[in-house]
Amino acid sequence: MEAKEWVAREVARVRTDSLAEGREEGLSIGRRDGMTLALAILSDIPKLIAANKGHEEIITTLVAKYNINQEQAESYYEQVMALRA
Repeated sequence: MEAKEWVAREVARVRTDSLAEGREEGLSIGRRDGMTLALAILSDIPKLIAANKGHEEIITTLVAKYNINQEQAESYYEQVMALRA
């Protein structure tokens, strides 16, 4: 194998390895950020309930504050309500 060919293969291997490592790091950061968001939402719902906010107002607040869709907000709300039962 010629030196040029070997260098080209090594560069390609390093690039592939770097992309894989970067992807995994990005996924790890995304998972961590997702957990942080979920914990923030789950801790806000009881505060909204304590402030005498109704179901619809809580859902609307979560959607606006956390930029999530209504189904996600409902899911978080149901999780908190199940724990309170």
